[in-house]
Amino acid sequence: MFRSVRIKNGWVTVLSLIGVLFFVAVCLIALRAGTPDTVAVQDEIISLRAEDDDDIAAFLATCGCEAPELLYEHSVTVPKNWNDSYTAYNELQRQQGFDLVPYKGKAATELTYICGGSCITLLLSENKIIAAHVCEPDGSAMRALINSE
Repeated sequence: MFRSVRIKNGWVTVLSLIGVLFFVAVCLIALRAGTPDTVAVQDEIISLRAEDDDDIAAFLATCGCEAPELLYEHSVTVPKNWNDSYTAYNELQRQQGFDLVPYKGKAATELTYICGGSCITLLLSENKIIAAHVCEPDGSAMRALINSE
């Protein structure tokens, strides 16, 4: 009733190698499709690299903030499970070209600067800016930093 099929060892090896190569190709494609390393600010493409203070100062200058003063820095974790507030916050970020979804559950650094009477907050992860917003000092309003003028 049942019939067994024997595959020669050579074919098993060839099929295994094809499977491994396919798996490696899919992994490499997934790694390259990560989060963007640049964002458009007023028709100018700028780097989101944040390896040092100069990178952050260059990003802020492009957004119109000259001579920012660091107010505070602390570590945070992007929540895995979002409530309505965090979903709305991510929508604000997506309008600027950011997206926090790939960072759910990951550690990040929050930097808050004073610039021109407003507070600018940047969220950094993996030496990259992953979110940015402007708050009025009294906390009354939050808006996008990029293209917010």
